[in-house]
Amino acid sequence: MKINGWTILFHPLFNDQWQQLLNLVKSLRSRLSQKDFIQHPQVKLFKALTVGIEEKIPNDPLASYFALRKPLDKYSRLKKMGLPNRYRLFFKVFPQQKVIIILWLGFPRKEGDKKDCYRVFAKMVKKGQFPLSLKDLIDSDNE
Repeated sequence: MKINGWTILFHPLFNDQWQQLLNLVKSLRSRLSQKDFIQHPQVKLFKALTVGIEEKIPNDPLASYFALRKPLDKYSRLKKMGLPNRYRLFFKVFPQQKVIIILWLGFPRKEGDKKDCYRVFAKMVKKGQFPLSLKDLIDSDNE
Protein backbone atom coordinates (compact mmCIF):
# COMPACT_ATOMS: atom_id res chain seq x y z
CA MET A 1 0.00 0.00 0.00
CA LYS A 2 1.11 3.57 -0.55
CA ILE A 3 0.26 6.32 1.95
CA ASN A 4 1.63 9.89 2.14
CA GLY A 5 4.21 8.96 -0.49
CA TRP A 6 5.47 5.99 1.57
CA THR A 7 5.27 2.42 0.32
CA ILE A 8 4.28 0.20 3.25
CA LEU A 9 5.20 -3.48 3.13
CA PHE A 10 4.66 -6.31 5.60
CA HIS A 11 7.48 -8.65 6.55
CA PRO A 12 6.23 -12.27 6.39
CA LEU A 13 6.44 -12.55 10.17
CA PHE A 14 4.09 -9.61 10.65
CA ASN A 15 1.95 -10.64 7.69
CA ASP A 16 1.27 -13.95 9.47
CA GLN A 17 0.33 -12.08 12.65
CA TRP A 18 -1.89 -9.71 10.64
CA GLN A 19 -3.69 -12.55 8.82
CA GLN A 20 -4.32 -14.45 12.06
CA LEU A 21 -5.72 -11.35 13.71
CA LEU A 22 -7.82 -10.49 10.64
CA ASN A 23 -9.28 -14.01 10.55
CA LEU A 24 -10.06 -13.84 14.27
CA VAL A 25 -11.77 -10.46 13.86
CA LYS A 26 -13.85 -11.80 10.95
CA SER A 27 -14.87 -14.77 13.08
CA LEU A 28 -15.77 -12.55 16.03
CA ARG A 29 -17.85 -10.32 13.76
CA SER A 30 -20.04 -13.23 12.78
CA ARG A 31 -20.42 -14.55 16.35
CA LEU A 32 -20.77 -11.47 18.55
CA SER A 33 -23.31 -8.73 18.91
CA GLN A 34 -22.22 -5.36 17.51
CA LYS A 35 -21.68 -4.03 21.05
CA ASP A 36 -19.57 -7.03 22.14
CA PHE A 37 -17.67 -6.99 18.86
CA ILE A 38 -16.66 -3.34 19.20
CA GLN A 39 -15.54 -3.88 22.79
CA HIS A 40 -13.55 -7.08 22.15
CA PRO A 41 -9.82 -6.61 22.92
CA GLN A 42 -8.67 -8.28 19.69
CA VAL A 43 -10.96 -6.06 17.62
CA LYS A 44 -9.56 -3.01 19.40
CA LEU A 45 -6.03 -4.25 18.73
CA PHE A 46 -6.79 -4.77 15.02
CA LYS A 47 -8.31 -1.30 14.73
CA ALA A 48 -5.34 0.29 16.53
CA LEU A 49 -2.88 -1.54 14.26
CA THR A 50 -4.78 -0.40 11.17
CA VAL A 51 -4.74 3.23 12.32
CA GLY A 52 -1.07 2.95 13.28
CA ILE A 53 -0.05 1.48 9.92
CA GLU A 54 -2.27 3.67 7.74
CA GLU A 55 -2.09 6.98 9.63
CA LYS A 56 0.32 7.32 12.55
CA ILE A 57 3.47 5.78 11.07
CA PRO A 58 3.27 7.16 7.49
CA ASN A 59 2.42 10.62 8.83
CA ASP A 60 6.03 11.00 10.08
CA PRO A 61 7.89 7.66 10.17
CA LEU A 62 11.18 9.28 11.21
CA ALA A 63 9.68 11.04 14.25
CA SER A 64 11.77 10.76 17.40
CA TYR A 65 8.90 9.20 19.36
CA PHE A 66 9.20 6.09 17.15
CA ALA A 67 12.97 5.81 17.67
CA LEU A 68 14.55 2.94 19.55
CA ARG A 69 17.83 3.22 21.44
CA LYS A 70 21.01 1.26 20.91
CA PRO A 71 21.48 -1.51 19.99
CA LEU A 72 18.14 -1.29 18.14
CA ASP A 73 18.54 2.31 16.95
CA LYS A 74 18.27 1.33 13.26
CA TYR A 75 14.68 0.24 13.89
CA SER A 76 11.53 1.95 15.12
CA ARG A 77 8.44 1.06 17.07
CA LEU A 78 4.94 2.27 17.59
CA LYS A 79 3.79 2.25 21.18
CA LYS A 80 0.75 3.77 22.79
CA MET A 81 -0.86 6.04 20.16
CA GLY A 82 -3.98 3.87 20.31
CA LEU A 83 -2.27 0.50 20.69
CA PRO A 84 -3.37 -1.43 23.76
CA ASN A 85 -0.99 -1.12 26.71
CA ARG A 86 2.23 -3.04 26.45
CA TYR A 87 1.95 -3.90 22.73
CA ARG A 88 4.73 -2.72 20.40
CA LEU A 89 4.73 -2.62 16.59
CA PHE A 90 8.28 -2.77 15.23
CA PHE A 91 9.16 -1.40 11.80
CA LYS A 92 12.09 -0.30 9.62
CA VAL A 93 12.14 2.93 7.63
CA PHE A 94 14.13 3.42 4.43
CA PRO A 95 13.93 7.21 3.88
CA GLN A 96 15.74 7.37 0.52
CA GLN A 97 13.47 4.77 -1.02
CA LYS A 98 10.39 6.04 0.90
CA VAL A 99 9.66 2.50 2.13
CA ILE A 100 8.41 1.34 5.52
CA ILE A 101 8.48 -2.35 6.35
CA ILE A 102 6.29 -3.46 9.24
CA LEU A 103 8.35 -6.19 10.89
CA TRP A 104 6.67 -7.68 13.93
CA LEU A 105 4.00 -7.10 16.55
CA GLY A 106 5.50 -7.47 20.01
CA PHE A 107 3.11 -9.14 22.39
CA PRO A 108 2.20 -7.55 25.70
CA ARG A 109 5.49 -6.75 27.36
CA LYS A 110 6.46 -7.30 30.92
CA GLU A 111 9.61 -5.40 31.82
CA GLY A 112 12.41 -7.67 32.99
CA ASP A 113 10.71 -10.81 31.67
CA LYS A 114 12.83 -13.11 29.50
CA LYS A 115 10.08 -12.89 26.91
CA ASP A 116 9.85 -9.08 27.01
CA CYS A 117 9.13 -8.05 23.42
CA TYR A 118 12.20 -5.77 23.26
CA ARG A 119 14.43 -8.69 24.27
CA VAL A 120 12.77 -11.00 21.77
CA PHE A 121 13.04 -8.38 19.00
CA ALA A 122 16.73 -7.77 19.84
CA LYS A 123 17.39 -11.52 19.55
CA MET A 124 15.65 -11.64 16.17
CA VAL A 125 17.75 -8.68 14.97
CA LYS A 126 20.94 -10.29 16.28
CA LYS A 127 20.11 -13.53 14.44
CA GLY A 128 19.77 -11.54 11.20
CA GLN A 129 16.02 -11.98 10.84
CA PHE A 130 15.62 -8.29 9.93
CA PRO A 131 18.61 -7.19 7.78
CA LEU A 132 19.45 -3.49 7.67
CA SER A 133 19.41 -3.00 3.89
CA LEU A 134 16.14 -2.84 1.99
CA LYS A 135 17.39 -5.29 -0.64
CA ASP A 136 18.52 -7.82 1.97
CA LEU A 137 15.30 -7.42 3.93
CA ILE A 138 13.16 -7.97 0.82
CA ASP A 139 15.37 -10.88 -0.28
CA SER A 140 15.04 -12.45 3.18
CA ASP A 141 11.26 -12.16 2.81
CA ASN A 142 11.41 -14.41 -0.24
CA GLU A 143 13.38 -17.22 1.40
